[in-house]
Amino acid sequence: MAFTYFCTVRPGGGQRIPPDGMEHMNDGHLPLPDRDAQRGCVERYEAMISRNGQQFFDVEEFELIIDHYLEANDTRRAKEVLELAQMQHPGSLDIMFSEAIVLMNMGRLNKALEVLDAIGKLEPFNEEVHLHKAGIYSQLRNYRRAIEHYKRALELAEEGRDEILLDLAFEHENIEAFDQAIDLLKRALEINPENEAVLYELAYCHELTDTHQAAVAYFKRFTNDHPYSFVAWFNLGNALSRLERYDESNEALDYCLAIDDKFSSAWFSKARNLLIAGEYQQAIACYQETLANDGPQAITFSYIGECYEKMERFEQALIHYDQALALDPNWVDAWIGRGVVKDMTGHLPESIKDLEVAVKLAPDHGDAWYYYANGLARAQRFEESMAAYTKLNLLDPANLDAWMDHADLMLNLKGPEVALRKLKEGEQVHQLTARYRYRMVSYLLRAGQEQQALLELEEVLSTDHSSHAQLLEHYPEAAAMPQVIHLLELYKQR
Repeated sequence: MAFTYFCTVRPGGGQRIPPDGMEHMNDGHLPLPDRDAQRGCVERYEAMISRNGQQFFDVEEFELIIDHYLEANDTRRAKEVLELAQMQHPGSLDIMFSEAIVLMNMGRLNKALEVLDAIGKLEPFNEEVHLHKAGIYSQLRNYRRAIEHYKRALELAEEGRDEILLDLAFEHENIEAFDQAIDLLKRALEINPENEAVLYELAYCHELTDTHQAAVAYFKRFTNDHPYSFVAWFNLGNALSRLERYDESNEALDYCLAIDDKFSSAWFSKARNLLIAGEYQQAIACYQETLANDGPQAITFSYIGECYEKMERFEQALIHYDQALALDPNWVDAWIGRGVVKDMTGHLPESIKDLEVAVKLAPDHGDAWYYYANGLARAQRFEESMAAYTKLNLLDPANLDAWMDHADLMLNLKGPEVALRKLKEGEQVHQLTARYRYRMVSYLLRAGQEQQALLELEEVLSTDHSSHAQLLEHYPEAAAMPQVIHLLELYKQR
């Protein structure tokens, strides 16, 4: 049968696409000989319709024609062909399958289930019935019923079991049963270690569950057994990177690129590692490889701009940020990059304008609000700056710099007591962070609350003495206070 497979679609946006933005799964297209046959059938059918004639088509020809219109998203014409097929081949199970598929594409899922139920009574051991039912139940968000039918299809199937296990893993992800999903994906790879979609999905599950060490262990074993799997090397490199083992990550990515030097995602991941490590020129070279393979993309130009920004080659940074925006005027990171560079080169008003664009484009982007609030403060637009910091504190309470800069702004405008109250608002998130606690000591000393300040200082010195310079930098007067010096010396000896 030549029907279109009704694939599982995830809530919120379809099947996952591998990191390079290209589908590595079977794209659903017919082989060339079948495609030629399909084209001939469609031409004969359309010629018949144009002359208002009648012609006989066998079941397989009708399936090919229906598939053609479904692939073209022309469900109206697919339904017309189906009606003719039902007239010429009443009772055909293959045409009943086509009916179910047309109904699915029309969104009439419950009606499609009725048709599949009828087929199932006639062919109780047909795994395709269960595959299509599973796909429908997934669309209906009834994931447990979908799982039941995928399991039944798996029992009946003689081939394609790795793909069924992949779909079964999707449904377990939908119910957040990630351990079971990982086990299913590993079973699929035992059947077909060349299934790249499964390799990508397994890496995704490990990333989602923050089990990077387990991912490293698995993909190391996998690459030992399958040393030419560039996707496995790529996944290993990414897992190592998430553990901040950048040299090992780059080594794995180099193996990946030795197998396929046009694999842009590996160049991109390696570039990121090098950027983090401060190897900016090498990172740029890797991003250039991405451009050579994939063509101009806003994200790539934006990262190249960041590399030049880190090297303080600001003119080149602006050129690349502008190239990113020429490709995508809504690319927020490029607007932020422009704003930061304009600020660093002494063009604060222009910087604020770029950052204002960024926060309008992405109202929930923490970095955009941080740099915007910071710029407004230095432009002495204090009310706007405080409003921006308040927005950021609510949006991203984990951003310690935002709390500290906001509190410092309050210190300068309203005094240490107000600054202290502002900093304490972030206490629930940051109370165990040494930077936060040393800043708290500074404000307590400035506010004249010496006893409380010394208690706080003693606690933080007992856990992180080495960071005490942050206190002295923020409040140099503390270096002249005997009680403070005594505690610094006392805990230095421990």
